Amino acid sequence: MSRLFPTLALIACLTFGCGSNEDQQTTTDRGPQTDEFVAPTESVDTDIAEGSSSVPDEATESLHIAPTDPTSSVHPKPLLAPGLLSRTTPAPKSAMVPPVDEAVVAPPEPYDVVRVFYGTNRNRTGSPNPKEFYGREQSDVSYGHCDVSIPKSHKKGKLESPSIWRFEFREDPKKHIVLLDVEEKSQHQFMSELQHVVWNSMKVVDTEHGPGLVGGEAFIFVHGFNNSFEDATRRCAQIAHDLKFQGAPILYSWPSQEKSSLDGYRADGHMAGWSEEHLINFVTQVSRDSGARRVHLIAHSMGNRIVSAALRRLTEQCVNQQIPRFNEVILTAPDIDADYFKTAIAPYITQTADRITIYSSSRDIALKLSSLFNPLARKRLGESGRELTVFPEYGNIDVIDASFVETDLFTLNHSYHASSPTVLNDIELLLAGYTTEERGLSSMFNRLAWRIREIGQQISDQVTSSQR
Repeated sequence: MSRLFPTLALIACLTFGCGSNEDQQTTTDRGPQTDEFVAPTESVDTDIAEGSSSVPDEATESLHIAPTDPTSSVHPKPLLAPGLLSRTTPAPKSAMVPPVDEAVVAPPEPYDVVRVFYGTNRNRTGSPNPKEFYGREQSDVSYGHCDVSIPKSHKKGKLESPSIWRFEFREDPKKHIVLLDVEEKSQHQFMSELQHVVWNSMKVVDTEHGPGLVGGEAFIFVHGFNNSFEDATRRCAQIAHDLKFQGAPILYSWPSQEKSSLDGYRADGHMAGWSEEHLINFVTQVSRDSGARRVHLIAHSMGNRIVSAALRRLTEQCVNQQIPRFNEVILTAPDIDADYFKTAIAPYITQTADRITIYSSSRDIALKLSSLFNPLARKRLGESGRELTVFPEYGNIDVIDASFVETDLFTLNHSYHASSPTVLNDIELLLAGYTTEERGLSSMFNRLAWRIREIGQQISDQVTSSQR
């Protein structure tokens, strides 16, 4: 009897079929079984054959998948992982799956961003708009940083802005230098972030004298007459970008009245005087706490009055203390009485800087107008030609005549420090430590002054600041 039941079972299976319930389903429920369905492995087999793969036979046998229900939500696992496929056989490019970092490539940024740190004794307006963040009234010093766009198409010396001649009515960071945002910080946060940027900009390079440090520097830019906070920030960012500055650009913005009238000029003169004490404290903090290897001061136009007076007072206040030292003090188109500077400022300012460089021009129309506004002191320090002021008694004051550099048409020739590629190249070499002779300048008055030549632009192309 024990052999009878298996025999009967075999007969029943042959007679009625021995499939499962799933095999007997019809199209009214889940559809017929598709015995013909197999995984599409023919192309893989072909690729392996054509590539003379070293995959063993037992591995290729696993490429054939058992019949699977195509309507099932559970899909078979990949037979050969893309990484394994790429390692064992030269599969076609269409079958290759690159690593994630190659497959997903972020598009290039349409513009560069320069971070400008700032201190200002302008009032907060309460507006979230970066252009209107600070006003024209006096206040306590605020600290923070701004982000400014520099378009990829930027040309050295240009401050790209919308132009109605090009039918541009809105700012576009891809085309223009734009103040993107302003973020105010506490004094502690400001200095901490400044230290971080300064430290990260420092690197070791090989020089002819062995390993040396470059970067890790800071410059403080003080703007001139008739400048808004936005104007000054955009200009500071453009200068930093064009100088290829390795460090932290810093702006000190005083409350200019942003008026080009005679009344506005006089009001700005008063505001500049009231800002001296704030600037003294600010530059002292940066010099002492920023961690920068070298700190430079760059002043333009009326901003030279604030910088000069601040450095004089700083020297007077530190009679029995160590005077904060600045490496390069650059006075561009200085709107300050030349005789007053020579007698009352120069003896003090030379004690606070390694070198002082004064850029002047005989074509500066703005300074000629300033002489009319100051009838008792007609000669301005930033004027050259017959009005050029020299300092034979000081070995660390260089006077540069920039009368013959290129300037834009229909301008006052007053912003050549930032608009002339030749002057920017000279300042770049100056900050890198090159002397007037090394920068290719022409001697005037038996080396009491120097004239910029066009060759300065060629020299800058060959010599970069990282070489010193």
